[in-house]
Amino acid sequence: MDLRQMRFVVAVAEELSFTKAAARCHVSQPPLSRAIRELEEELGLQLFERDTHSVRVTLAGQALIADVRVALSALEKGVESARRTAAGLKGALKIGFGGSTVYSLMPSLVRRFRSSASDVDLEFSAMPVLSQIEALRSGVIDIGLLRLPIFDELIETRFVHSEPLVVALPEGHELLSRSGPVAMSSLRTSKFITYEPTRGFNFHSDLLALCRLSGFNPEITHQVPTTEAVVGIVACGEGVAVLPASAERLRMKGVFFRPLNAKRIPEHLSQVRFGLAWCKEGAPATALQFVERVAPL
Repeated sequence: MDLRQMRFVVAVAEELSFTKAAARCHVSQPPLSRAIRELEEELGLQLFERDTHSVRVTLAGQALIADVRVALSALEKGVESARRTAAGLKGALKIGFGGSTVYSLMPSLVRRFRSSASDVDLEFSAMPVLSQIEALRSGVIDIGLLRLPIFDELIETRFVHSEPLVVALPEGHELLSRSGPVAMSSLRTSKFITYEPTRGFNFHSDLLALCRLSGFNPEITHQVPTTEAVVGIVACGEGVAVLPASAERLRMKGVFFRPLNAKRIPEHLSQVRFGLAWCKEGAPATALQFVERVAPL
């Protein structure tokens, strides 16, 4: 019994009319009648009793059609599952996250995706933001949440969020006696803690540009891979740091945050832009679906 015959048999059983069943199946009546007659001959069973006025399902037909309905239902579920998988609404998605993004941005994006793609199994990989490019290249993760811009010919990105910069100051720093935003020029005598310079990212060069716009070259004493490490070393009293505003959520003892005074600073240096990153070639459908469904915040 083929799929076409299965659908014809169920239609006739439910309509109790070959004419109505043919219309429901979008075929003319002769091919439908012929297909059912051939099926009855193949099975050696009479499925329907017909006369000029009515159609009745035989006991053998009732037994067969009950199982055919179950089979068709299972097939339809399988087809729908395959379609959702092909569309990226079912399957698995490996997400890399780290740094300040974990405190608000990443949870917001995941919840937004989950509201319309509940059948996707999510796997989270906590890793330094600076490690995510290689993880994307090697397939360890499918999607990364990174600071933009990214300079890598194999990686595609999409902007999702921006936030201002803040200055992290250690307890006892002289600038804590003042209120309001901190100007970069007031940090010229401070030592700086920053992220490691890494290929494809501009954290390091942005700090240098900010300081040079204010007329000095920063004294960088420590370079580390994560926001937690940067804030932790500031808490030790080893220097100051310029970070995304979401870093304030760390609430680490011994560190105080002040807004960065953005006057006379170009927009691309006065704020941090975050985006989703994925491989241009070979990204799974779930990753592309994630990108499409989490519009810019």
